Amino acid sequence: MEDLRRSNETQIAYHRRRLEELKQVRQPWEKAWRDLADYIEPTRLRLTSKPEGSHSRAKIIDGTGTHAYDTLKSGMHSGLTSPARPWFRLSTNDDDLKKIDSVKVYLAAVQNKMRQVFAASNIYRAFHIGYGDLGQFGQSVAILVEDKDTVIRAQQLVHGRFWIARDHKGRATTLYRVFRWSVQRIVGRFGYDKVPQQVKQAYDTSKYGECFDVYHAIEPRFDRDPEKIDKRNKPFLSNYWIDEVGGGMLEESGFDSNPIIAPAWELSEDDHYALSPGQKALGDIKMLQLEQTRKLEAIDKQVRPPMTGPTSMKNNPASLLPGSVTYVDDPNRMGYRPAMEVRLSLSELREDINETQERIKTFFYADLFFAITNMDGVQPRNQLELTKRDEEKLLQLGPVLENVFGDQLGPTIDRTFDILNARGELPPPPKELHGQELKVEYISTLAQAQQAVSTGTIERGVAFVGQLAGADPQALDKLDRDEAIDLYMDAIGAPPSMILADDKVKAIRESRAQQQQAAQNAEIAAKVAPALNQGAQAAELLASANENPSGSALLSQLGIG
Repeated sequence: MEDLRRSNETQIAYHRRRLEELKQVRQPWEKAWRDLADYIEPTRLRLTSKPEGSHSRAKIIDGTGTHAYDTLKSGMHSGLTSPARPWFRLSTNDDDLKKIDSVKVYLAAVQNKMRQVFAASNIYRAFHIGYGDLGQFGQSVAILVEDKDTVIRAQQLVHGRFWIARDHKGRATTLYRVFRWSVQRIVGRFGYDKVPQQVKQAYDTSKYGECFDVYHAIEPRFDRDPEKIDKRNKPFLSNYWIDEVGGGMLEESGFDSNPIIAPAWELSEDDHYALSPGQKALGDIKMLQLEQTRKLEAIDKQVRPPMTGPTSMKNNPASLLPGSVTYVDDPNRMGYRPAMEVRLSLSELREDINETQERIKTFFYADLFFAITNMDGVQPRNQLELTKRDEEKLLQLGPVLENVFGDQLGPTIDRTFDILNARGELPPPPKELHGQELKVEYISTLAQAQQAVSTGTIERGVAFVGQLAGADPQALDKLDRDEAIDLYMDAIGAPPSMILADDKVKAIRESRAQQQQAAQNAEIAAKVAPALNQGAQAAELLASANENPSGSALLSQLGIG
């Protein structure tokens, strides 16, 4: 099907026009980004291809904002996707289905394979940087591509070097980016025959270090033929070109699924770029720099105040060093004296600075992330304490976690699963899963902290039934103990291998019942045996009584003979 939007223009002309549209959408956000980079983390913004000034920290006098940014970045990384512990598991929408042993074995095998892939790739390094971008600019943008050696590879993009557009669900489906590469890298990546003439000339004259801006577009392909499976008919196009030297496309390719990973912190209505904690804290961060600057100036004026003196001493040697003596003929006996007196209450200024610093830390949830990071292990009791202590902050963070789950972690897991499946590196699913969709459950420390509320209700419910059972044991008949165990273990993120499948539990209980029945039968037999033995002896005695005279007389008296 032909795309009517591009019917009268070439592919590269369409990309150039589309890029200009995206630039207009991003332009209002750039001033705020400049301030955020100047006062928090300068290395994460490149609005031009020139590197000059991109690492300058000249405006950062007080590093509270940068430290709070680092705390948020590390806190989200350790709380959501820590490499040291499982942070997701696969499940099914059917609660009964996921309890079948063959299903549990398959899901566990797939989970382990995906965790191995994540550990071997650069995904955790990308996540760590991306969480900082979320806190500073409001969105993290990366491209998740297939890698022949590590299965997947994440390209975390620097702000200012990309433009995005989101669909009606808020998911980034269009990405245009630019990166500056040397001639050697361009020819090595795309081939000599594909590059423009100017790049060829630089290569032929050994100017390998000369650099050019390379543009890359990723977006849904509307003019593809679904019946074809070649790279030019994939659902998402992936096209490269060099704009400043003319020429055509460097490469036209595509992806089978959306490779853009772009979670947002807080989207407003139909915005394509998001609000961030950094933007909310920016006013306080600027004020803090000014306060610290004024404090240092005041201290400096107290220690080394500006001085005045008579004009007669203009060309005479003088010293203001401690312990030095300057001789002066001064009829007024004034000599050198301070031009002004600075009376500064450092305690009051420090108090105001401390309040500003605490507000900045609160904007970045530093206290919450320190509480999560410093938790001793992953215990339901600690999670419940954390939830009760910081419940309000966790509720405020809830929408952000949903954005990260839905727009970063979920797409990463889905795309990794698709790549592994296409490469034939996953075990075959059991017949019970044919036609069934899998779902992802998050079991990270931060996710469990939010779920700890449900563990508290389970514990209180079981305790209440236990109290009633003390007065009336029939109260236990109302409690489904198997379901309570499953719900509790799910809530705390316990490994599925800890809990036996329902069919195994049924077999164990049937075997136990058979063993108990056999034991009861043996006990009954042991009790009945003496009586049977005595009966047999009596029968034998009666049978032999007829054989002797005195015995028959006795039987006659008993009325038996």
